[in-house]
Amino acid sequence: MTILYITFIDFGEFKSGSSVRPQKMYDAFRQLGHEVKLLEGQQNRRAERKQKTAEILSWLDSHTPDICYVEPPAGPFFNAIDLKLLKKVHGMGVPIALFYRDAYWKFAKWWGVKGPKKWLLTYMHKRDLKVFAKTCDVVYFPSPSMADLFDFRRREILPPAGEYHGDHTRKIQHRVVYVGGVTPRYGTQQLLEAINLLHKRGMDIKLSLVCRSEEMQNLKAQDLQKKWITVFHASGDEQLASIYAGADVGLIPLQRDFYMDFAICVKMFEYMGYGLPVISTDCVETKRMIDRYECGLTCKDDPQSLADAIARFYSDPEKIEEYRDNVATAMSENQWCNRAQKVVDDLSALKK
Repeated sequence: MTILYITFIDFGEFKSGSSVRPQKMYDAFRQLGHEVKLLEGQQNRRAERKQKTAEILSWLDSHTPDICYVEPPAGPFFNAIDLKLLKKVHGMGVPIALFYRDAYWKFAKWWGVKGPKKWLLTYMHKRDLKVFAKTCDVVYFPSPSMADLFDFRRREILPPAGEYHGDHTRKIQHRVVYVGGVTPRYGTQQLLEAINLLHKRGMDIKLSLVCRSEEMQNLKAQDLQKKWITVFHASGDEQLASIYAGADVGLIPLQRDFYMDFAICVKMFEYMGYGLPVISTDCVETKRMIDRYECGLTCKDDPQSLADAIARFYSDPEKIEEYRDNVATAMSENQWCNRAQKVVDDLSALKK
C-alpha cells in the first residue's frame, strides 16, 4: 500500500511531544511494510514549504496513493497551498484521515493570544475546519473528551503510544523520575514540595528531574540544593534510557483544569515504554488510561496527595511488580504500530 503522509515538522529532531508523534507514526507505517510518500518541513519557512508541497502536487499528477494521513501543526495552516493539496487528494477519491492535534485556540485562558492576532488565527482555524470537514473521511483525536469538542461526520480516537523495552529484573531503587516542563501548569513545584514532605516523614526518595536547560531559571535555588534531586538536560531515547533505568516510577504532576482533563500526555507512554508504572494527578483522560490498565496510581493535584500516592506506591513491593506486569500489558496494546494499523484499517475499509 502507498500512503501519502503529510506532516508539518522537520524530521530527525525530537524537540517536543508534537515532533515525536509524526515521526513515530511514519516509522510505524514503514514497519508495517507500506510505502510512504512523505511531505515534511516547517510551514513557517514559507518558501521552502511551498516548494515541497508543490512537488507533492506534481507527484500526484502521475501517482495515486491508496490512502492519505495528515499530522497537522498545532496552529492553523499558514500556506494556502497545503489546503489546496488536501482538496486535490480528496478530489482524486483517496481516503484521507487527519489527526487533530490541539484545541488551544478554543480556550482564551489557555491560548493567551489577544488582539488582531487572535482574530486572524481564529479565522484561519475555522477556515481549516471547514476544509477538513469537506475533505477528510476520518478525523482522529487524542481522547474522547477532546473529540466531543468538535462535530465531524466521523470522529475516532487515536491516543499517543510508545515502544516497550521494559526490564522486569530491575530492583526497587527508591528513585522517581519527572520529564517535562518546569511551570506551575505542569505541577513541578508541587512535585518538589511532595518529595520534600516525604523526606520530612523519613522516606529517602530521590528525584531525577529532566527539563530543558533554559527552564532552570524556573527552579528555586533552595530546591536545587536538596541532596535528593538530580537535574538532567536530556532528550531522545539514547539519552533518556539510562535515566529511566534508574527509576521506579514516572510522575505526571499536572495541575488539573478543563484542558488537562481532555489531554493525554505523550510522556505517560514514554514512561511505560521503559517499564515504569505511572503516578499522575487525576486529570480525566490520564486517569482513565491508568485505571483501565491498573498501571499506577492517581491523586489530587496538591503536594500532600502526591506525597501520599508515592508513599503508597512504595509501601507494597509486590504491588509494584503487579504494576510492572500491567504496564507490559498496556504497552502491548498501545504501540505506534497499533496506531498506524488502525489508520490503515479505517481508511482501507472506505475503499471497499
